[in-house]
Amino acid sequence: MATDNVAQPKETLKILVLVDNVSTRKDLRSEHGFSALLETDRGRLLFDVGSSGDAVLANAAVLGVDLTEVDAIALSHGHYDHTGGLAKVLEEAPRATLYVHPETAAKRWGSRLGFRKSIGVSQRVLRAAERRKPVLVTAPTALPMGVTLSGTIPGPASPGEKGFTAEIAGVRGVDRFVDEMFVLAETPGGVVLVTGCCHRGLANTLNHARTMTAGRDVVTVVGGLHMARLTHTELDAAIAALQSAGTAQLIAGHCTGKDAVAYLAEHASFNVESFHVGFTRTW
Repeated sequence: MATDNVAQPKETLKILVLVDNVSTRKDLRSEHGFSALLETDRGRLLFDVGSSGDAVLANAAVLGVDLTEVDAIALSHGHYDHTGGLAKVLEEAPRATLYVHPETAAKRWGSRLGFRKSIGVSQRVLRAAERRKPVLVTAPTALPMGVTLSGTIPGPASPGEKGFTAEIAGVRGVDRFVDEMFVLAETPGGVVLVTGCCHRGLANTLNHARTMTAGRDVVTVVGGLHMARLTHTELDAAIAALQSAGTAQLIAGHCTGKDAVAYLAEHASFNVESFHVGFTRTW
């Protein structure tokens, strides 16, 4: 089901954040992770599943989301905070087709404060994924609900690759996040891009999105941007990339970092806001 560009009809898109680091309501659980429900008139896609499974299930119940009605689940990349809830979610979503990149299962580590920590997909999650017989995605792939998975994001090394290592085909080195994917939707309000962590960097991400859409503006970007450790120079470069892509609205959360969001809001010419558990928007 791969495609050279989006080639999808315009669909009204509703996004509902089910997992994020921040919750503004006592009845909704926060955790370090991300999960969002993307809904069109043609179906529902759950993009990422958080780190535990407990938060996404609890929040879905409070927010009135019936996971048995989810048509597809896609994983943005192979880090635990985006994949850890998969086994529990698959039990609640028996008819959902699972979409992953072949390298999502690679062993991965993150370094911080001199320590290296395993942050890849757990064996429990891998077993659950294998039982569901996932669709392997490497190129832009149109989904039945009218959105498109990016497949592998091309481009040079990005700031988001700092401090991460992976073992690919038996070789350990800097993680280039070949497995990272975003979701692209053509809506009446323009092109909407939803990303999990943007480890491949905004410039690569936006360039790929514009290639997929034959150069159209990426009007809205939603997701984690992994900017907490970026310098002001790197943040300025991210702003320039967004402005060049025609972005009018950035909605950031999860791994973006409060200081980074504040800097973007102060220096960007486009609108910048934060999301949280329970955040919803329709285009």
